[in-house]
Amino acid sequence: MRLSPEAIEPEVYGLRLPGTRMTEAAAISERPLRKPRAKRQPPTVRRQDLLAITVSCLARLGPRGATGREICRQAGVSHGLLRHYFQKPDNLLFETYELLCDQLITHLEEEVGEIGPDPWAALSRFFSAAFSKEWASADVIGAWMAFWQLARGREDFAVVSARFNARQRALMERIIRQLPGADQPVPIADSIAILSAVLDGLWIEFYLSEERTPKDRCIALCEVTAKRLFCA
Repeated sequence: MRLSPEAIEPEVYGLRLPGTRMTEAAAISERPLRKPRAKRQPPTVRRQDLLAITVSCLARLGPRGATGREICRQAGVSHGLLRHYFQKPDNLLFETYELLCDQLITHLEEEVGEIGPDPWAALSRFFSAAFSKEWASADVIGAWMAFWQLARGREDFAVVSARFNARQRALMERIIRQLPGADQPVPIADSIAILSAVLDGLWIEFYLSEERTPKDRCIALCEVTAKRLFCA
């Protein structure tokens, strides 16, 4: 009787006939492969990821929709895990706002650096930093608008907002006082308030339509406003 190839080499075809024994190598090869264990992220990285998801939720859903439950769902973590990364998990939005303010003002200060002999260039660096890809993204500006809304109704958010505005205007004043035409009839605090309002307004314009008001135009309009305010 002529045997078929399957009967001669059953294991080649994935079959094992009665009476045949698998070799050790073949038995090992048939074992299901273990999935590599996912590397655990450092706490600082995981915390930063949760903050980024919080910002994204705020931008899309607003303060009412960005609940701890929704943020955990988006992050794929349990609500209890928030306690490992935040002092008060129920106050996640507030901690996110604090950190965002600190990170933004640090970014502005680092980008401005030393004012040097050309304060106009330092002011341009300030405007460019405000409209950088990282800080003028749809998520960040959308979340910032939600935080403004919270600052109107909650004292703790209002305190953080006031502290951020004070630091930002102090940085602007440090630059502006070096400008050759800074001594104007209009008090410098009023001029800085005007410039800050223009910056915020253009930030929102950029958020609403980058095509209508692109980044370069926003920066140029801020510079034009500054020259109108501080050039004799």
